[in-house]
Amino acid sequence: MLFGHVHLLFALVAASGSLAQLSGSVGPTSSLPSKQKTICNVLNYGGEVGSSDIGPAIGSAFVNCVLTHSGSTLYVPPGNYNMETWQTLDGATKWAFQMDGIITRTNATGGNMIVVENADDFEFFSSNSAGAIQGNGYQARNTGPRLIRIVTSTNWSIHDLILVDSPEFHLVIQAGSNGEVYNMAIRGTNLGGSDGIDVWGANYWIHDVEVTNRDECVTVKSPSNNILVERIWCNQSGGSAIGSLGTETAIEDVLYRNVYTNGGNQMFLIKSNGGSGYLRNVLLQNFIARGTAYGLDVDQHWSGQTTAAGSGVALSNITFASWDGSVVDGVARPPIQFLCEDNVPCTSMMLSSVNLWSDTSSAVNKCGSAFGSGSCLKSGSASSYAVITTSISKPAGYTTPPSLSGDLSTGFATNSPIPIPTIPSTFYPGLPQISPLAKQL
Repeated sequence: MLFGHVHLLFALVAASGSLAQLSGSVGPTSSLPSKQKTICNVLNYGGEVGSSDIGPAIGSAFVNCVLTHSGSTLYVPPGNYNMETWQTLDGATKWAFQMDGIITRTNATGGNMIVVENADDFEFFSSNSAGAIQGNGYQARNTGPRLIRIVTSTNWSIHDLILVDSPEFHLVIQAGSNGEVYNMAIRGTNLGGSDGIDVWGANYWIHDVEVTNRDECVTVKSPSNNILVERIWCNQSGGSAIGSLGTETAIEDVLYRNVYTNGGNQMFLIKSNGGSGYLRNVLLQNFIARGTAYGLDVDQHWSGQTTAAGSGVALSNITFASWDGSVVDGVARPPIQFLCEDNVPCTSMMLSSVNLWSDTSSAVNKCGSAFGSGSCLKSGSASSYAVITTSISKPAGYTTPPSLSGDLSTGFATNSPIPIPTIPSTFYPGLPQISPLAKQL
């Protein structure tokens, strides 16, 4: 996104409160044209289209061109490239990485294929909205690298890229601040450990992203504050979440809205097992789903996590507003459940217009040590209590949620290639994308 656009957008929208969860502007602090004074083309630094390993050319272009020229762009032209040497691009300011080609992983070494670290005023994008990394994870399932990792960087964006079949996670945002992620398609396999986007840090805006996998869709981890996630399409995905939460958790001021989940594990999961610290001041608004296993799932006894040290993470002031959707079997897996920590009960859990039902026309909700308003939540002073299971009827406000034309009926197999998709232009039924695709500019 261009500098003028993001800052004008923030000024206009923040005034109306719709960007209230952010603490300031996000994205690069200078325009893209100002970063194109010098073009650091990998073909001039030892690379070639069809290369067996474009990694060294990317590293050389960065060290010998980007680091010596402020206002430069590292450029991978259209074409196909293999990559077997992972690269860490550390320390540049006022630069861009324009990846218009397709890079395919050919080495099973772990780590991260591309790390951008300590960057400031940075943009990672594809001008043709077709630049991609093909991880071919089926050849190195849960043993190879993650695809992209952004580490302790400030004032940056990543957009118009396609990430496919990572052996591990696809995009990891580690600490840092003031970043924007948008207009991306992520295609992973139907298996755990295939996370779409994992983020922790301060003041991040993630929007207009499609994720297919069987683990995290877009998930906030600790420590984090001022995170806005919206217009997300979890298309046969594990679903979005906050967690896993462990010792000294510190997450606050988080807003998810306009999240559509087609199939998958859950509409949304807050997960922990033991631990300490807090998760507070969260709004989860405008969620719709079709055919998920779980619906609204708060599980502080989550079996997928080893018990962490501490008496439990304190969950407080979390609002669930305007939810509509169905789970596959509402008795086996409740549409709504709050399984809170007995030592630190959940407080101020607020449900407003949460209308979740079951494809079997029979469902229960479960609450334990959970306080607030709505569903089976208890009012009054917080204290521990055993899980209460309540049979429910179809909510009066329930409607069959709309769909998107690209909805998948199943996920992708773990033992065969996953094709590279195109980036869609709609990520939530009835809403346009916030920023046009780069190829349309």
